[in-house]
Amino acid sequence: MPENKVVIRAGIPGMEDGSAEGEHRYPTNTSDFVKLLREEGFNVDYEHEKLERTLVGYKAFDVWVPVLDFSLNVLANIPANIVATTIMNYFRATKRDLKDATLHVEYSVRKKNGDVIKFRADGASSDVLKAIEQFDRDVRA
Repeated sequence: MPENKVVIRAGIPGMEDGSAEGEHRYPTNTSDFVKLLREEGFNVDYEHEKLERTLVGYKAFDVWVPVLDFSLNVLANIPANIVATTIMNYFRATKRDLKDATLHVEYSVRKKNGDVIKFRADGASSDVLKAIEQFDRDVRA
């Protein structure tokens, strides 16, 4: 059976890198998203070893989704729907209200033929989720 894989990359979507040498920043909620992606059947790896990762959080109602890099062996599973579903599941699991949140999302899809398609959006949750849906339609076209 082909394996769907996602690598969590260092970085905070919508922010300058700001990493010091040997320090690789990840959003504090990264483990929550890793758990949700694994529940969706993804093999999840990190770009850096645990001791090299620095978790960064901000005091805001903004949600920084970890930088995701999908390698899909089954094109039918384009991850745009998975990203939107994972975001909605995150809000359900944390009992937060999605409608008033600001999202920061960045991910890439590595297709079977080697092409890499990137998505990035920051803004009101409804706008970002609509952009993810449009991206999904464009990729499938």
